[in-house]
Amino acid sequence: MKQIFVGFTMRCIPFLLVMLFNTIIVKHVNAVEVKDLYLASVEVSSQSVQARNTAFKKALDIVLVKISGQTDILEHPIIKQQRARYQSFVNNFRYERKNGKSLLVVTFDESKINQLFVGANLPIWGSLRPQIVLWIIEEQQLTRRIISADTNNPINETVKAVEDNRGLPFTLPIMDLLDSNQITTYELWGRFTRPIVRASMRYQPEAIVVVRLSDNSLLSEEQLSPDTNCSEDCQPTVALDWSFLSMLNTDQLPHFGERVYGQNKQTLLAETLSQISDMVAKRYAVTTDMNLDYVIDVANIDSLAKYVEVTQFLSQLSAVKAVKLVKAHGNERRFSLSLLGSEQAFLAALKLNKSLKRYADPLDPSSLQGTPLFYWESL
Repeated sequence: MKQIFVGFTMRCIPFLLVMLFNTIIVKHVNAVEVKDLYLASVEVSSQSVQARNTAFKKALDIVLVKISGQTDILEHPIIKQQRARYQSFVNNFRYERKNGKSLLVVTFDESKINQLFVGANLPIWGSLRPQIVLWIIEEQQLTRRIISADTNNPINETVKAVEDNRGLPFTLPIMDLLDSNQITTYELWGRFTRPIVRASMRYQPEAIVVVRLSDNSLLSEEQLSPDTNCSEDCQPTVALDWSFLSMLNTDQLPHFGERVYGQNKQTLLAETLSQISDMVAKRYAVTTDMNLDYVIDVANIDSLAKYVEVTQFLSQLSAVKAVKLVKAHGNERRFSLSLLGSEQAFLAALKLNKSLKRYADPLDPSSLQGTPLFYWESL
């Protein structure tokens, strides 16, 4: 059984300054409760039984990927077997028209989907998910522009489609006067970390993604001057690269993704955002085949109401299977937690919520060695 101390200490003025600084940093981190994780919309050509069943299968695949966070879940043997029983997971469905398209909107049974994951020992990603600021800068010939949230073009539609199908909140910048004064196209194209972080802070992100789309400078001379004997689809005309920066550890350098090439910007962008979604989910999803007993002490619980808040908060975390109070002393409460998954998944879930504030006491060697300190604040 592993134990961590979750509490608040105030030993001296230097520590108080560190605490206040960390509080400012933490408040920039935001998590979003994603709705409709068990719902999917699929375009249909008609309302026939055959078209409906085909849409059921596609919708189930979308939901399975959203719940796990991983695209490769569809290749899992148990999942592949159960996908054939797609109708048994359907709760209800309806037809609707949107942007000139006929859609079948399907809602699946949450308990049955979750039980499928538990039975297969597969990761479950809860509804509390990291907020990601997405900076997309598009280069067309010699012109570069930043894609804003209110831009009406296929790139925005692609971002929205990936967001809906993967359950990961992407926030495009507004690009109002404040954004324009914080960052330039030159700084964004150059992927300069400091101005990018500064411009992103108003959106309270957990992570920042910068995507560069180009039909010019990211392509080689050979790609810009295709062979006249080459067919249209054998030569890439678009390049994309990206970088990822976690705001939970700003000491880390950005992670740079591999540059990819293709014929269509929207296709490249959709594939890239899906890859990023896989990467983020591996950090936060909970593995159901692990069970770990974990003991924590929570400070600043000075009333029955706060005790109830803490208990409910811990119980609702996707990484926690069960919560039990084992000790009470003053304003501190000790809880024994049965975790689904690892300590890392549990701590990652805590970082996404503002109720437990993390501090590091430089005068306490144990805290500097990785033991996290938290202070409970009411919801």
